[in-house]
Amino acid sequence: MPVRVGNSYVTEAALAFAQKSAAESVDKEKTKGKGTSGVLADLAEKFPKLKFTVGTRPFSGSGMGNVAISPKILREMEKDPAKREEYEALLYDVQETTASLPRTRADGSKVQAHGWIIHEDGGLSSWSMGTSEGGDRSGRVNRSSKKAWWQSLLDEMKEREEARKKRVKKGKIGVAEKPTSLTETLKQQQEEAARILRANAEKIVSLPNQGNPALAKAYLAGQKDAVKVQEFSNTNDLMKYLQDQFTVVRQGMTSISSKHLKACLGDEEKRAKLLDNLRVADEMLESRKDELGFQGMTVEIDENGEMSVTSSKSTVTFNGEKRARQIAAAQTQGDLETVMRLLQVDLEQCEAGCRNNACDEAEVQKVKDMIAQAEQRKGELGDTSDKENDPAAKAAFTVNMLI
Repeated sequence: MPVRVGNSYVTEAALAFAQKSAAESVDKEKTKGKGTSGVLADLAEKFPKLKFTVGTRPFSGSGMGNVAISPKILREMEKDPAKREEYEALLYDVQETTASLPRTRADGSKVQAHGWIIHEDGGLSSWSMGTSEGGDRSGRVNRSSKKAWWQSLLDEMKEREEARKKRVKKGKIGVAEKPTSLTETLKQQQEEAARILRANAEKIVSLPNQGNPALAKAYLAGQKDAVKVQEFSNTNDLMKYLQDQFTVVRQGMTSISSKHLKACLGDEEKRAKLLDNLRVADEMLESRKDELGFQGMTVEIDENGEMSVTSSKSTVTFNGEKRARQIAAAQTQGDLETVMRLLQVDLEQCEAGCRNNACDEAEVQKVKDMIAQAEQRKGELGDTSDKENDPAAKAAFTVNMLI
């Protein structure tokens, strides 16, 4: 039965999971001092079937289990253990519900992608993309009702598709009828969330240029003292300021809608949100830049000011077990020379990977150690001219080259 945690109703299993997670001191310390990116990394570890991104943009992602979380909610989870418990319980049910969602609709179209959004106000939305024309659908999920939202969502989908089947059968609609898509309903919900944020926010006072670089952080963190938002005369001045203040902009990782930049010129709240989003992106970059395999980030801010962040990772690893088997199977000097040529290629790849942050010096050393083993084995074999044409020896070595 549904149980309440914070502002959410979740399953008993979800609450038990979140409480256990909160009670484990290791998990508590894991993200300490690492900011919102540390929270995101921890969530990815706890919920492996979900794919997390920062932002609140709908229809962003591929496949099932996409979850976009507002930066504001990530900060709340970072600073407030109660909020962390609430949203981890919610995400537990999100993961379980995702596994139960149908992949085929009544009109025969396939669900190509599905995802969830946790908005700035803590609200939950669900979206899906289908193969039929107009097959994109989105809607708000009432997670604050005593009625189980996950069961309601599944029942609603089932009822909607059964109703469609009946209408198709009666000839009232065609199979290719355009289903409900992202409509004014979602737009109204987003406007209402923005209205609530404005109503609860501290009043901002404008100052001449030379504003405080930490203004957005102070504003959205709800500090008592009013913060100072810098004003800009045009988008070029605003972009120059962003390049000066944020690494992700300065290094060309960020794409910002020109329409949103113009809107920010006359709207202090939008400017504050833009700066805060970029601060979060900088935090993510700072926490990951030294991570092995990290290659870069792409930050996109759309015309509504919603941010999405994607990162790329590439690693190079040395298959030492395979090369060790090949060295052991070598029966002739020619066999070992073949393995040593492969090891030389491995060494070049690992050294290049080390230069590009795709592996570390330890991986390079593994290859060098294996080359030393091959050279030692070569000395132990001595003269192997009598085995060069031995079919059994050749067969054994060939098998180990293939597996």
